[in-house]
Amino acid sequence: MTSPLTKLDVARRQLATAIRLFFDCTDPISVYSLAANAWEVIDVLCTRAGVASASTQTRGHLTVGKDLKRDYINSPFRNFFKHADRDPDGLLEGFESSAVDALLFLAVEDYIQIRGRSPVEFQIFQLWFLACHPEKIASDRADGVLNAADRVFPSIATLPRERQIDLGHRALEHARIDAGVLNDPRTEPAY
Repeated sequence: MTSPLTKLDVARRQLATAIRLFFDCTDPISVYSLAANAWEVIDVLCTRAGVASASTQTRGHLTVGKDLKRDYINSPFRNFFKHADRDPDGLLEGFESSAVDALLFLAVEDYIQIRGRSPVEFQIFQLWFLACHPEKIASDRADGVLNAADRVFPSIATLPRERQIDLGHRALEHARIDAGVLNDPRTEPAY
């Protein structure tokens, strides 16, 4: 018999799987769907716990009348992927694999905020995303994060996307067997 699972357990497993699929260059629709499912659960848990999450901060920067879940997470991609009742013959245009990057990042950041630790998949994705998008780093954290990012992913922001993802894949594979990372108290198992 399997152990009981909490909502956070399920979200962690979905998000870790999404990140592995992402770095394996597997179907971005599946990655997006898993990431959106995980994000939604983590977001609700952060809100209920009063955690100042990245999603909460993001909501503060949205255009008046826009909703993070409705207008950015669900629409148009997630709704198209999971519903056929309103448009059974619909066609989706404009979906790029890069659409999942920010969603994965939000879910990872929120998970780390509520849990205080995370699987190696989350740690590598977080560092990869910030290395690829240094403009997203808060100025009070920039020096430390950029130094860490440059050690693992030197000059990654200037590389083509395929090479960026390949470097992320390699870093994840290395981290998954690195005893120092695995034994760090900030690391927890994904599954």
